Amino acid sequence: MNLRKSFYFTGNFIIYFGFFILLPLLSYFLVSSDNETIYKNKNLLQLVPFLLSSFVTLICGYGLRTLSYNSESMEKDLTRKDGFLLASLVWIFAGLFGSLPYIFSSINIYGITQISFEPIFTENIIVNSFFEAVSGITTTGASVLSPFPDVAQHKLLIFWRSLTQWLGGIGIVLLVLIILPRISVGIMQIASDQEGTGPQKERITPRIYQTGLTLFYIYAGLTLLLPCLLFFLGDMNLYDSIIHTFSTVSTGGFSSYPLNIESLNNLTVEFIITFFMFLGGISFAVYYFIITGNYKKILENSEFKTYIFLNLFLIIFLIFLLCKFDNLTLSDSFRFGSFQALSLSTGTGFTSFNFNEWSHHAKIVLLAFMILGGCSGSTTGGIKIIRVLIVFKSIFNEIKRRISPNVILTVKINGKAVDEDVVRGEFSFLFLYLLICVVSAVLLLILENNVTSLSALSAVISSIANVGPGFEQINPHSNYSFFSDQSKILLCLLMLFGRLELFTMIALLLPSFWKKY
Repeated sequence: MNLRKSFYFTGNFIIYFGFFILLPLLSYFLVSSDNETIYKNKNLLQLVPFLLSSFVTLICGYGLRTLSYNSESMEKDLTRKDGFLLASLVWIFAGLFGSLPYIFSSINIYGITQISFEPIFTENIIVNSFFEAVSGITTTGASVLSPFPDVAQHKLLIFWRSLTQWLGGIGIVLLVLIILPRISVGIMQIASDQEGTGPQKERITPRIYQTGLTLFYIYAGLTLLLPCLLFFLGDMNLYDSIIHTFSTVSTGGFSSYPLNIESLNNLTVEFIITFFMFLGGISFAVYYFIITGNYKKILENSEFKTYIFLNLFLIIFLIFLLCKFDNLTLSDSFRFGSFQALSLSTGTGFTSFNFNEWSHHAKIVLLAFMILGGCSGSTTGGIKIIRVLIVFKSIFNEIKRRISPNVILTVKINGKAVDEDVVRGEFSFLFLYLLICVVSAVLLLILENNVTSLSALSAVISSIANVGPGFEQINPHSNYSFFSDQSKILLCLLMLFGRLELFTMIALLLPSFWKKY
């Protein structure tokens, strides 16, 4: 392993992240259209936590880069192990330094500063800030803000919450490829594993760096389109339009309102966001094929067709359940059912209705689709539809082999045979995923005295699938603030595991990973 070079590049990323923390300062001018009001009131103090956070982050970044620099190490390439390490460090440090604005917005409770607005957190500041930051950067959308802060006093911080989701949506590792193009094969392979078009690792362009730029352009295009629709058609103000755009295109789910989209009660906004949540669950490769006019590739894409079918099935089935068991009208069932179906299946986590009030039939269906997620190569979490396809096709082939032992069968995706090693890997992934969910749910029940089984299970699934809200005690009208510090750290790890697709971070826990050979 080339630890010095890995930490050198990590230091570079931290420096870039330090400048990124300053971006919410641009939203300062969205606070009010009256410039006199802006400068006369105390909104200027909202800048202080971000200036301090950026300063600390830049100092740490430059320090790490300077200490880890070694001319001999820099001449050597990064290995695959270095790729695993660097990918994990990037996400972990993004969570750590991303928590600084929350910390500096809370420290006045100890008399360190005399900030005139209410602190974000009054207790367990470090853990709560880290939880909120990791939830944002992994696009989970779970929150421990209780009560929800006054927007007028914390507009910049609320802007930062959604901005971290936007950064996490495109994938920080993918962004590293763009800002650090000299990174060698090791980290590029990891980025391909995470942000590619599925287990077959089919790239939309021959070069991973060029692929990264292409995906970023598509992501930026969606980011520019959505606020225009929300502002002009949905009658939202510019600030809220940008906030909800960041959270929608990243399938994150943070909002500037205490009760999320439900606070708006705006049918037009719900329709627009529902459509873009559906777009968020689609692989970026499909957008590339649309742009280049390669429609044949889209028609051959098994995962995309399955994604459409499953979500249509979920919406129709959920509407039926709401009409039958919850006595909702057909129009309300369609409105709330379609929104929540796509919100939870894509891992966005927006809420337009407290679905915890629905029947157990609807809850079970929603819980199952929370695990599923969207397409690979999208901004969604979950196990991804491509894995479900591979596993089900493999099971179907195994049944046929039992009937006709001499028949040679292979799993095919998009008309191409999938290597047996890949198939075995997907079975291993699913088993490990379910095992982690079960063990983590049991640990939560051990750590917490007053948590119900469904609350613990939905908290674990919601965290590892990067969804956000859950059932019972973590319903849309509640949050994760009542959990102990130990439970919050566990849930943060699950968020990171889910975002890095398990194997990347778990590999670091194996003793063999740190051996020379």
